[in-house]
Amino acid sequence: PLRLEQRTPIVQFSCFRPTPKPSTFFDFFFDIENKRQFGRIVGGAAVTIAKYPYIVSLRRNSNHICAASVISTNCAVTCAHCTYALTSVAGVTIYGGSTSRTTGGKIFKVSAIINHPNYDPDTFDADVAVLRVDTPLIPNTNIAPVQLVAANYAYTAGTIGYVAGWGRTTLGSAASSLSSSLRAVNIPFVSDATCASMWSNTELTATMVCAGIKGRDACIGDSGGPLVVASPTNANVNLLAGMVSWGSASCGSEYPGVYTKFTAESIRNFLAPYL
Repeated sequence: PLRLEQRTPIVQFSCFRPTPKPSTFFDFFFDIENKRQFGRIVGGAAVTIAKYPYIVSLRRNSNHICAASVISTNCAVTCAHCTYALTSVAGVTIYGGSTSRTTGGKIFKVSAIINHPNYDPDTFDADVAVLRVDTPLIPNTNIAPVQLVAANYAYTAGTIGYVAGWGRTTLGSAASSLSSSLRAVNIPFVSDATCASMWSNTELTATMVCAGIKGRDACIGDSGGPLVVASPTNANVNLLAGMVSWGSASCGSEYPGVYTKFTAESIRNFLAPYL
């Protein structure tokens, strides 16, 4: 198959447009309205927040930007490409505790944004940031932290993970096409070698892991959202293995999605003080 010339960050730019280098990443992103298959969590189904109590919506001026995951009483983790262009925390909030993206949740003001010091907007390497709030996220109804996978987690090809979010559902304006309700889909991990061969014109770094299969994918608005796997000791407990970073310009294409890898040493070292 033809390979895409550029990767596309799976982010919802309803309220701001950052200008990373190279700017063509985002010039391309905004030029694909007539080419892209916009979709919700592609191939997935509606789920309740009780099943994914750690997922929250990151917002600016009440507009959904990205998803995030609660990792401790006062901290959530998201992608650095969602936050690095924000010059202040004014108007930046976290919304959690509700299946609905619009009603029933609780709002927390973000007091600090800490981007990974080695985040590279050219390659999306180290695509991780911490959101800190002063009002405790927990305990609150339907808000709970998620633990990271163990440092030696193997990401075996074919192993199933689950990705959740409120990503786009229809063509049209960004705000109107987001999913109003939380959705999730199960996707298999893809080996580094297979992923690299498919994304042969794009650098895959040690902080990235691939997952997905044709027809099942994350989409616009899902950036920063959790990719979780079942705990090896308790199938009812989810562990955070990845985070939606970037992917194909056609949601649900044969190209695997690329996720921030939570076993990467630089990611774990960065997050350690906030867990």
